[in-house]
Amino acid sequence: MANKEKNKNSSKIALSSLLKDNRFLLAVSFVLAFCLWMWVAIEKSPEVQQVITGVPVQINLENSIPEQLGLQIFGDSDFTVDVTVTGKKYIISSLDADDIEVTANTNYVDSSGKKTLQLKVSPKNDSDEYTITSYSSNYIEVYFDTYKEIEMTIESNIETDLSSIVPSGCMIGDVALSKNTVLISGPASEINKITAVYATVNVDEVLEKTTTFDPDIEIITSDGTTPEYISVNIDESDVTMSIPVLKEVALPTSVEFRNAPSYFINNPLSYTVYPSTVHVALPVDLIDTIESFVVATIDFSDLTLTNNSFTVSAESIGSYKITDTSIKNFNIKIDTSDMVSKTVTVPASNITIKNSRDDFYVVSESKEVSVNLVGTQAAIDSITADKISVTVDVTSASLSEETTALEGTVSVSGDYACWAVGKYAVRVSVVEIQ
Repeated sequence: MANKEKNKNSSKIALSSLLKDNRFLLAVSFVLAFCLWMWVAIEKSPEVQQVITGVPVQINLENSIPEQLGLQIFGDSDFTVDVTVTGKKYIISSLDADDIEVTANTNYVDSSGKKTLQLKVSPKNDSDEYTITSYSSNYIEVYFDTYKEIEMTIESNIETDLSSIVPSGCMIGDVALSKNTVLISGPASEINKITAVYATVNVDEVLEKTTTFDPDIEIITSDGTTPEYISVNIDESDVTMSIPVLKEVALPTSVEFRNAPSYFINNPLSYTVYPSTVHVALPVDLIDTIESFVVATIDFSDLTLTNNSFTVSAESIGSYKITDTSIKNFNIKIDTSDMVSKTVTVPASNITIKNSRDDFYVVSESKEVSVNLVGTQAAIDSITADKISVTVDVTSASLSEETTALEGTVSVSGDYACWAVGKYAVRVSVVEIQ
Protein backbone atom coordinates (compact mmCIF):
# COMPACT_ATOMS: atom_id res chain seq x y z
CA MET A 1 0.00 0.00 0.00
CA ALA A 2 2.84 2.30 0.79
CA ASN A 3 4.37 1.64 -2.65
CA LYS A 4 1.10 2.44 -4.46
CA GLU A 5 0.78 5.71 -2.60
CA LYS A 6 4.35 6.51 -3.40
CA ASN A 7 3.85 5.88 -7.21
CA LYS A 8 0.71 8.02 -7.21
CA ASN A 9 2.52 10.91 -5.68
CA SER A 10 5.37 10.50 -8.18
CA SER A 11 2.92 10.71 -11.13
CA LYS A 12 1.38 13.88 -9.76
CA ILE A 13 4.83 15.42 -9.38
CA ALA A 14 5.79 14.42 -12.95
CA LEU A 15 2.57 15.85 -14.47
CA SER A 16 2.97 18.98 -12.41
CA SER A 17 6.51 19.33 -13.70
CA LEU A 18 5.36 18.92 -17.35
CA LEU A 19 2.65 21.56 -16.92
CA LYS A 20 5.28 23.93 -15.68
CA ASP A 21 7.58 23.11 -18.66
CA ASN A 22 7.16 25.81 -21.34
CA ARG A 23 8.54 23.58 -24.09
CA PHE A 24 5.92 20.93 -23.40
CA LEU A 25 3.14 23.49 -23.32
CA LEU A 26 4.40 24.96 -26.64
CA ALA A 27 4.38 21.50 -28.34
CA VAL A 28 0.87 20.76 -27.05
CA SER A 29 -0.35 24.15 -28.23
CA PHE A 30 1.14 23.55 -31.70
CA VAL A 31 -0.55 20.15 -32.08
CA LEU A 32 -3.90 21.55 -30.91
CA ALA A 33 -3.58 24.53 -33.29
CA PHE A 34 -2.73 22.25 -36.25
CA CYS A 35 -5.69 19.97 -35.56
CA LEU A 36 -7.99 22.98 -35.30
CA TRP A 37 -6.59 24.39 -38.58
CA MET A 38 -7.12 21.07 -40.36
CA TRP A 39 -10.70 20.87 -39.07
CA VAL A 40 -11.47 24.39 -40.24
CA ALA A 41 -9.78 23.80 -43.65
CA ILE A 42 -11.70 20.60 -44.30
CA GLU A 43 -15.07 21.23 -42.69
CA LYS A 44 -15.42 24.99 -42.77
CA SER A 45 -13.34 25.95 -45.89
CA PRO A 46 -15.43 27.88 -48.45
CA GLU A 47 -15.76 26.52 -52.01
CA VAL A 48 -13.53 28.12 -54.68
CA GLN A 49 -13.17 27.92 -58.47
CA GLN A 50 -10.10 26.94 -60.46
CA VAL A 51 -9.41 26.74 -64.22
CA ILE A 52 -7.55 23.63 -65.40
CA THR A 53 -5.95 24.48 -68.73
CA GLY A 54 -4.97 22.31 -71.67
CA VAL A 55 -7.17 19.26 -71.07
CA PRO A 56 -6.78 17.05 -74.20
CA VAL A 57 -9.84 16.02 -76.19
CA GLN A 58 -10.10 12.29 -76.89
CA ILE A 59 -11.49 11.27 -80.31
CA ASN A 60 -11.88 7.51 -80.23
CA LEU A 61 -12.71 6.01 -83.64
CA GLU A 62 -12.35 2.37 -82.64
CA ASN A 63 -15.58 0.52 -83.59
CA SER A 64 -17.18 3.89 -84.29
CA ILE A 65 -19.59 4.78 -87.12
CA PRO A 66 -16.89 6.76 -89.01
CA GLU A 67 -14.51 3.80 -88.85
CA GLN A 68 -17.18 1.44 -90.15
CA LEU A 69 -17.78 3.81 -93.08
CA GLY A 70 -14.06 4.00 -93.86
CA LEU A 71 -13.73 7.60 -92.68
CA GLN A 72 -10.53 8.95 -91.18
CA ILE A 73 -9.53 12.21 -89.52
CA PHE A 74 -7.41 14.55 -91.64
CA GLY A 75 -5.77 17.72 -90.42
CA ASP A 76 -5.75 18.76 -86.79
CA SER A 77 -6.77 16.08 -84.30
CA ASP A 78 -5.01 17.46 -81.20
CA PHE A 79 -7.55 19.65 -79.41
CA THR A 80 -7.57 20.92 -75.83
CA VAL A 81 -10.09 22.79 -73.68
CA ASP A 82 -9.88 24.76 -70.44
CA VAL A 83 -12.15 23.37 -67.71
CA THR A 84 -13.46 25.32 -64.71
CA VAL A 85 -14.09 23.29 -61.53
CA THR A 86 -15.65 24.25 -58.20
CA GLY A 87 -14.94 22.61 -54.86
CA LYS A 88 -13.06 22.75 -51.61
CA LYS A 89 -9.77 24.49 -52.06
CA TYR A 90 -7.74 21.69 -50.57
CA ILE A 91 -9.23 19.31 -53.16
CA ILE A 92 -9.17 21.29 -56.40
CA SER A 93 -5.76 22.82 -55.72
CA SER A 94 -4.21 19.44 -56.49
CA LEU A 95 -6.17 18.76 -59.71
CA ASP A 96 -4.54 18.84 -63.15
CA ALA A 97 -5.41 17.90 -66.77
CA ASP A 98 -4.96 14.18 -66.05
CA ASP A 99 -7.90 14.26 -63.63
CA ILE A 100 -10.41 15.48 -66.26
CA GLU A 101 -11.74 13.49 -69.24
CA VAL A 102 -12.97 15.26 -72.38
CA THR A 103 -14.42 13.10 -75.17
CA ALA A 104 -15.82 14.02 -78.59
CA ASN A 105 -19.05 12.43 -79.80
CA THR A 106 -18.63 10.87 -83.29
CA ASN A 107 -22.00 9.08 -83.40
CA TYR A 108 -23.41 11.43 -86.05
CA VAL A 109 -20.44 11.42 -88.44
CA ASP A 110 -21.78 9.54 -91.48
CA SER A 111 -20.20 11.39 -94.43
CA SER A 112 -17.05 13.22 -95.45
CA GLY A 113 -16.42 16.87 -94.70
CA LYS A 114 -15.85 19.15 -91.73
CA LYS A 115 -17.99 17.95 -88.81
CA THR A 116 -18.92 19.58 -85.50
CA LEU A 117 -18.38 17.18 -82.60
CA GLN A 118 -20.05 17.84 -79.24
CA LEU A 119 -17.82 17.50 -76.20
CA LYS A 120 -18.53 15.66 -72.97
CA VAL A 121 -16.51 16.72 -69.91
CA SER A 122 -16.40 14.68 -66.70
CA PRO A 123 -14.03 13.74 -63.88
CA LYS A 124 -11.81 10.88 -64.93
CA ASN A 125 -12.59 9.15 -61.65
CA ASP A 126 -16.17 9.45 -60.41
CA SER A 127 -16.12 12.02 -57.65
CA ASP A 128 -18.65 14.23 -55.85
CA GLU A 129 -15.92 16.22 -54.13
CA TYR A 130 -15.83 18.85 -56.89
CA THR A 131 -18.08 20.05 -59.70
CA ILE A 132 -17.27 20.89 -63.33
CA THR A 133 -19.04 24.19 -63.83
CA SER A 134 -17.93 25.23 -67.35
CA TYR A 135 -15.39 24.70 -70.14
CA SER A 136 -13.94 26.89 -72.85
CA SER A 137 -15.64 25.12 -75.77
CA ASN A 138 -18.65 22.86 -76.15
CA TYR A 139 -17.56 21.47 -79.52
CA ILE A 140 -14.68 21.01 -81.96
CA GLU A 141 -14.59 20.94 -85.78
CA VAL A 142 -12.87 17.93 -87.35
CA TYR A 143 -12.41 17.00 -91.01
CA PHE A 144 -13.41 13.44 -91.96
CA ASP A 145 -12.93 11.69 -95.29
CA THR A 146 -11.90 8.41 -96.89
CA TYR A 147 -8.23 7.89 -97.72
CA LYS A 148 -7.02 7.98 -101.32
CA GLU A 149 -3.68 8.15 -103.11
CA ILE A 150 -2.80 8.81 -106.74
CA GLU A 151 0.40 8.84 -108.77
CA MET A 152 0.66 11.74 -111.20
CA THR A 153 3.11 12.78 -113.86
CA ILE A 154 5.02 15.97 -113.10
CA GLU A 155 4.75 18.40 -116.01
CA SER A 156 7.47 20.95 -116.65
CA ASN A 157 6.42 24.59 -116.85
CA ILE A 158 8.71 27.47 -117.87
CA GLU A 159 7.62 31.03 -117.15
CA THR A 160 9.45 34.08 -118.50
CA ASP A 161 8.94 37.67 -119.62
CA LEU A 162 11.68 37.32 -122.25
CA SER A 163 10.83 37.00 -125.94
CA SER A 164 13.21 34.00 -126.04
CA ILE A 165 15.20 32.32 -123.29
CA VAL A 166 17.89 31.03 -125.72
CA PRO A 167 20.24 32.93 -128.08
CA SER A 168 19.40 33.48 -131.73
CA GLY A 169 20.02 30.32 -133.76
CA CYS A 170 19.45 28.05 -130.76
CA MET A 171 16.45 26.10 -129.55
CA ILE A 172 15.15 24.52 -126.36
CA GLY A 173 15.48 20.74 -126.16
CA ASP A 174 13.26 18.33 -124.26
CA VAL A 175 13.16 19.51 -120.67
CA ALA A 176 14.35 16.82 -118.23
CA LEU A 177 13.15 16.38 -114.65
CA SER A 178 15.07 14.40 -112.01
CA LYS A 179 11.73 12.90 -110.93
CA ASN A 180 8.87 12.38 -113.36
CA THR A 181 6.09 11.22 -111.06
CA VAL A 182 4.76 12.08 -107.64
CA LEU A 183 2.57 10.15 -105.18
CA ILE A 184 -0.11 12.27 -103.51
CA SER A 185 -2.23 10.95 -100.64
CA GLY A 186 -4.92 12.32 -98.39
CA PRO A 187 -8.70 12.82 -98.20
CA ALA A 188 -10.49 11.58 -101.33
CA SER A 189 -12.54 14.78 -101.74
CA GLU A 190 -9.34 16.85 -101.97
CA ILE A 191 -7.45 14.31 -104.09
CA ASN A 192 -10.29 14.20 -106.64
CA LYS A 193 -9.91 17.93 -107.30
CA ILE A 194 -6.28 17.61 -108.41
CA THR A 195 -5.89 17.91 -112.20
CA ALA A 196 -2.13 18.40 -112.70
CA VAL A 197 1.23 18.75 -110.97
CA TYR A 198 3.67 21.31 -112.37
CA ALA A 199 7.37 21.81 -111.82
CA THR A 200 7.65 25.54 -112.52
CA VAL A 201 10.74 27.68 -113.05
CA ASN A 202 10.97 31.37 -113.86
CA VAL A 203 13.71 32.23 -116.34
CA ASP A 204 14.71 35.89 -116.25
CA GLU A 205 17.85 35.80 -118.42
CA VAL A 206 18.94 34.23 -121.69
CA LEU A 207 20.42 30.74 -121.26
CA GLU A 208 23.76 30.31 -123.04
CA LYS A 209 23.97 26.57 -122.33
CA THR A 210 22.06 23.73 -120.74
CA THR A 211 21.05 24.89 -117.25
CA THR A 212 19.60 23.07 -114.24
CA PHE A 213 17.04 24.75 -111.97
CA ASP A 214 15.29 24.00 -108.68
CA PRO A 215 11.61 24.27 -109.65
CA ASP A 216 8.61 25.02 -107.49
CA ILE A 217 6.16 22.13 -107.27
CA GLU A 218 2.61 23.35 -107.89
CA ILE A 219 -0.52 21.25 -107.48
CA ILE A 220 -3.35 22.40 -109.73
CA THR A 221 -7.01 21.77 -108.85
CA SER A 222 -10.22 21.98 -110.86
CA ASP A 223 -11.60 24.79 -108.71
CA GLY A 224 -8.36 26.73 -108.33
CA THR A 225 -8.10 26.15 -104.60
CA THR A 226 -5.13 24.76 -102.71
CA PRO A 227 -5.89 21.19 -101.61
CA GLU A 228 -5.91 20.66 -97.86
CA TYR A 229 -4.66 17.82 -95.66
CA ILE A 230 -2.69 16.13 -98.47
CA SER A 231 0.77 14.58 -98.35
CA VAL A 232 3.29 14.58 -101.20
CA ASN A 233 6.03 11.93 -101.23
CA ILE A 234 8.76 14.30 -102.46
CA ASP A 235 10.21 17.56 -101.29
CA GLU A 236 10.86 20.39 -103.72
CA SER A 237 14.57 19.86 -103.06
CA ASP A 238 14.22 16.36 -104.58
CA VAL A 239 13.32 17.71 -108.02
CA THR A 240 15.56 19.50 -110.49
CA MET A 241 14.77 20.67 -114.00
CA SER A 242 17.35 20.75 -116.79
CA ILE A 243 16.63 22.98 -119.80
CA PRO A 244 18.82 21.94 -122.75
CA VAL A 245 20.04 24.71 -125.04
CA LEU A 246 20.55 23.20 -128.50
CA LYS A 247 21.97 24.31 -131.82
CA GLU A 248 21.47 22.67 -135.19
CA VAL A 249 24.59 21.26 -136.85
CA ALA A 250 25.26 18.93 -139.80
CA LEU A 251 27.10 15.73 -138.84
CA PRO A 252 28.31 12.72 -140.81
CA THR A 253 26.49 9.50 -139.92
CA SER A 254 28.43 6.55 -138.48
CA VAL A 255 28.16 3.06 -137.02
CA GLU A 256 29.72 1.59 -133.88
CA PHE A 257 30.61 -2.08 -133.35
CA ARG A 258 30.27 -4.26 -130.25
CA ASN A 259 32.39 -7.34 -129.32
CA ALA A 260 34.91 -6.57 -132.03
CA PRO A 261 37.99 -8.87 -132.22
CA SER A 262 41.26 -7.08 -131.53
CA TYR A 263 42.20 -7.04 -135.22
CA PHE A 264 39.09 -5.04 -136.17
CA ILE A 265 39.58 -2.49 -133.41
CA ASN A 266 42.58 -1.16 -135.29
CA ASN A 267 41.29 -2.18 -138.74
CA PRO A 268 37.55 -1.44 -138.71
CA LEU A 269 35.24 -2.90 -141.30
CA SER A 270 34.20 -0.65 -144.14
CA TYR A 271 30.57 0.39 -144.29
CA THR A 272 28.23 2.95 -145.81
CA VAL A 273 25.30 4.79 -144.23
CA TYR A 274 22.54 6.54 -146.15
CA PRO A 275 21.90 9.41 -145.64
CA SER A 276 25.58 10.11 -145.07
CA THR A 277 24.90 13.37 -143.24
CA VAL A 278 22.13 14.51 -140.96
CA HIS A 279 21.10 17.75 -139.25
CA VAL A 280 21.01 17.29 -135.49
CA ALA A 281 20.24 19.57 -132.55
CA LEU A 282 23.17 19.30 -130.14
CA PRO A 283 23.74 20.87 -126.73
CA VAL A 284 25.82 23.98 -127.43
CA ASP A 285 28.46 22.94 -124.89
CA LEU A 286 29.01 19.58 -126.67
CA ILE A 287 29.21 20.71 -130.29
CA ASP A 288 33.02 20.71 -130.35
CA THR A 289 33.23 17.20 -128.84
CA ILE A 290 30.95 15.27 -131.21
CA GLU A 291 32.41 14.30 -134.58
CA SER A 292 29.63 12.09 -135.98
CA PHE A 293 26.05 10.96 -135.43
CA VAL A 294 25.96 7.26 -134.47
CA VAL A 295 22.87 5.67 -135.99
CA ALA A 296 23.41 2.08 -134.79
CA THR A 297 25.60 -0.28 -132.77
CA ILE A 298 26.17 -3.61 -134.52
CA ASP A 299 27.32 -6.74 -132.68
CA PHE A 300 29.93 -8.76 -134.58
CA SER A 301 28.11 -11.96 -133.63
CA ASP A 302 25.13 -10.79 -135.73
CA LEU A 303 27.23 -10.01 -138.79
CA THR A 304 27.45 -12.75 -141.46
CA LEU A 305 28.17 -12.92 -145.17
CA THR A 306 24.48 -12.55 -145.92
CA ASN A 307 23.29 -10.61 -142.87
CA ASN A 308 25.25 -7.42 -143.51
CA SER A 309 22.55 -4.87 -144.34
CA PHE A 310 20.54 -3.10 -141.66
CA THR A 311 17.74 -0.53 -141.57
CA VAL A 312 17.35 1.71 -138.50
CA SER A 313 14.29 3.88 -137.83
CA ALA A 314 15.17 7.51 -137.18
CA GLU A 315 12.59 7.56 -134.36
CA SER A 316 14.42 4.75 -132.53
CA ILE A 317 17.62 6.78 -132.17
CA GLY A 318 17.42 8.51 -128.83
CA SER A 319 20.82 10.12 -128.56
CA TYR A 320 20.16 13.54 -130.09
CA LYS A 321 17.21 15.16 -131.84
CA ILE A 322 17.15 14.89 -135.66
CA THR A 323 15.82 18.17 -137.02
CA ASP A 324 15.34 16.97 -140.61
CA THR A 325 11.85 15.45 -140.40
CA SER A 326 12.10 14.05 -143.95
CA ILE A 327 14.53 11.36 -142.75
CA LYS A 328 12.59 8.30 -141.65
CA ASN A 329 15.25 5.56 -141.81
CA PHE A 330 18.99 5.03 -142.05
CA ASN A 331 20.27 2.25 -144.34
CA ILE A 332 23.55 0.58 -143.35
CA LYS A 333 25.66 -1.70 -145.51
CA ILE A 334 28.70 -3.50 -144.03
CA ASP A 335 31.32 -4.51 -146.60
CA THR A 336 31.97 -8.26 -146.24
CA SER A 337 32.74 -8.84 -149.91
CA ASP A 338 36.28 -10.10 -149.17
CA MET A 339 35.14 -12.39 -146.35
CA VAL A 340 34.64 -16.16 -146.29
CA SER A 341 33.19 -18.52 -143.68
CA LYS A 342 34.35 -21.71 -141.99
CA THR A 343 33.16 -24.04 -139.25
CA VAL A 344 35.71 -24.98 -136.59
CA THR A 345 35.24 -27.64 -133.90
CA VAL A 346 36.35 -26.40 -130.48
CA PRO A 347 37.43 -29.26 -128.15
CA ALA A 348 36.28 -29.70 -124.55
CA SER A 349 39.69 -28.53 -123.29
CA ASN A 350 38.88 -25.04 -124.63
CA ILE A 351 35.46 -24.85 -122.97
CA THR A 352 35.60 -23.01 -119.61
CA ILE A 353 33.10 -22.43 -116.81
CA LYS A 354 33.85 -19.00 -115.35
CA ASN A 355 33.08 -17.63 -111.86
CA SER A 356 31.96 -20.69 -109.90
CA ARG A 357 29.30 -19.94 -107.28
CA ASP A 358 28.72 -20.85 -103.65
CA ASP A 359 25.21 -22.21 -104.27
CA PHE A 360 25.75 -24.38 -107.36
CA TYR A 361 28.57 -26.43 -108.82
CA VAL A 362 28.59 -26.23 -112.64
CA VAL A 363 30.53 -28.58 -114.93
CA SER A 364 30.68 -28.58 -118.72
CA GLU A 365 29.36 -31.79 -120.30
CA SER A 366 30.05 -30.75 -123.90
CA LYS A 367 32.77 -32.75 -125.63
CA GLU A 368 33.03 -30.12 -128.38
CA VAL A 369 31.32 -27.03 -129.81
CA SER A 370 31.10 -26.28 -133.54
CA VAL A 371 31.77 -22.58 -134.14
CA ASN A 372 31.00 -20.70 -137.35
CA LEU A 373 33.73 -18.19 -138.26
CA VAL A 374 33.68 -15.33 -140.77
CA GLY A 375 36.83 -13.51 -141.84
CA THR A 376 39.40 -12.93 -144.50
CA GLN A 377 40.61 -15.90 -146.53
CA ALA A 378 44.07 -15.66 -144.99
CA ALA A 379 42.73 -15.66 -141.43
CA ILE A 380 40.31 -18.51 -142.05
CA ASP A 381 43.05 -20.63 -143.64
CA SER A 382 45.53 -20.08 -140.83
CA ILE A 383 43.42 -20.23 -137.69
CA THR A 384 43.23 -23.47 -135.73
CA ALA A 385 40.85 -24.75 -133.06
CA ASP A 386 43.33 -24.13 -130.25
CA LYS A 387 43.00 -20.37 -130.94
CA ILE A 388 39.27 -20.44 -130.20
CA SER A 389 37.70 -20.73 -126.75
CA VAL A 390 34.16 -20.89 -125.44
CA THR A 391 33.46 -19.40 -122.00
CA VAL A 392 30.30 -19.82 -119.92
CA ASP A 393 29.94 -17.12 -117.25
CA VAL A 394 27.61 -18.42 -114.52
CA THR A 395 27.87 -15.37 -112.24
CA SER A 396 24.33 -14.12 -112.86
CA ALA A 397 22.83 -17.17 -114.58
CA SER A 398 19.54 -18.55 -113.34
CA LEU A 399 20.50 -22.04 -112.16
CA SER A 400 18.81 -25.16 -110.87
CA GLU A 401 19.64 -28.83 -110.95
CA GLU A 402 17.34 -29.10 -113.99
CA THR A 403 19.59 -26.70 -115.99
CA THR A 404 21.10 -28.62 -118.92
CA ALA A 405 22.54 -25.91 -121.16
CA LEU A 406 23.92 -22.38 -120.88
CA GLU A 407 25.01 -19.88 -123.50
CA GLY A 408 28.73 -19.55 -124.11
CA THR A 409 30.77 -16.64 -125.45
CA VAL A 410 33.26 -17.36 -128.23
CA SER A 411 36.58 -15.53 -128.36
CA VAL A 412 39.48 -15.69 -130.80
CA SER A 413 42.99 -15.29 -129.41
CA GLY A 414 45.65 -13.60 -131.48
CA ASP A 415 45.44 -10.97 -134.20
CA TYR A 416 43.22 -12.87 -136.60
CA ALA A 417 40.92 -11.04 -139.02
CA CYS A 418 37.91 -13.19 -138.22
CA TRP A 419 35.07 -13.50 -135.75
CA ALA A 420 32.45 -15.99 -134.51
CA VAL A 421 28.84 -15.50 -135.53
CA GLY A 422 25.67 -16.75 -133.86
CA LYS A 423 25.02 -18.08 -130.35
CA TYR A 424 26.37 -21.29 -128.87
CA ALA A 425 24.90 -23.54 -126.20
CA VAL A 426 27.13 -25.53 -123.89
CA ARG A 427 25.73 -28.63 -122.20
CA VAL A 428 26.28 -28.47 -118.44
CA SER A 429 25.67 -30.44 -115.28
CA VAL A 430 24.46 -28.42 -112.26
CA VAL A 431 24.59 -29.66 -108.65
CA GLU A 432 23.30 -27.64 -105.72
CA ILE A 433 25.85 -27.13 -102.97
CA GLN A 434 24.37 -28.14 -99.62
